[in-house]
Amino acid sequence: MDLPIKERLPLLTITEAAAFLTVSKATIRRWTDDGRLACLRIGARNERRFYQADLAALMTESDSKFQPEISTVESQKALARSVSGSISGHHCIVSNTAEEEWGSLAPAILKALEEGTPVLMVEVSDRKRRLADLLRGKGLSVRKLSASHMLHCVSVEDSYFLSGEFCWDRAVAFIESAILTAKARGFEKILIIGADSGRADSIGPGYADELKKYELGLDNMLTRYPGASVLCPYTASEISAELMIQGFLTHPKMSIHATPVQGLLGMVAI
Repeated sequence: MDLPIKERLPLLTITEAAAFLTVSKATIRRWTDDGRLACLRIGARNERRFYQADLAALMTESDSKFQPEISTVESQKALARSVSGSISGHHCIVSNTAEEEWGSLAPAILKALEEGTPVLMVEVSDRKRRLADLLRGKGLSVRKLSASHMLHCVSVEDSYFLSGEFCWDRAVAFIESAILTAKARGFEKILIIGADSGRADSIGPGYADELKKYELGLDNMLTRYPGASVLCPYTASEISAELMIQGFLTHPKMSIHATPVQGLLGMVAI
C-alpha cells in the first residue's frame, strides 16, 4: 500500500525546520516538547525530524497562534540558507503539492515585505486565502499593503492569458512591465511569483513549447534587471517528466522540496 504523500517526502532536520518557520531552534524544541509540533525521533541521539506538511500546517493555522520570529539573528541566518534566502533572478520551485509549494513561497513573501520589496503574486488555486491568513498572522493587512504598492495580486487571465491565450513574448512583456512599474514607483527590487505549470500538459504540447520559450525569454530579460526575482512554481505531481526536465534546463537556480540546487541552464544544449 502506498504511503501518504507527506511520508514519501524527505524529513527535515531541526535546523531546516527552524529555517522553514523562521524561528529559532530553541523554539522548535519547545514546540515539540509541549506537543504543539509533531516530530519523529531517530538514531542513537534521539534527534528530531519533521515532515514539511506538519510545519506548513502550523504556519497556516487560522487562529494565528503561529508567530514567526523573523527578527532573531539565528532564524535570519537559517532563512538565508533556505529557498527564500537564495532567490536571485529566475528561480524554479519544485513541490509535490500546493501545500508544500506554499511552504516555500510564504517565507519568500515575508522576507521580501520585511525588506521593503514589493510582491506581485499571480493568483492560482487557494493562494489568495493562504496569503491573507499568512499576513493576518503577522498583523499585516492585504488592503493596506496593496494601497502602498507593496503587494499586488493578479489573476492568470489578467497576466499570462491577457490576450486570451498563452504567448511567451507577451507573458515576458507582462513580467517586464511589472518590474518597470515597480522601478517607476521608486523600488529597486521586486519579487514576482508566477502561476504553477500544472496546466501545461493538460492544454497540449504546443503550450509546453511556448512555456520553454517563456522561461528562456525570462532569463534573457532579467539580465537587465538585477533587482528583480521571479519564482516559477512547478508542481511535480501535475506535470510530465518532460516538462520537469525542461524546468532544470531553463532555470539558473532551482529548489526541490525546499532544498536549493543548481539549474542546468547553459550547461546542456536545448
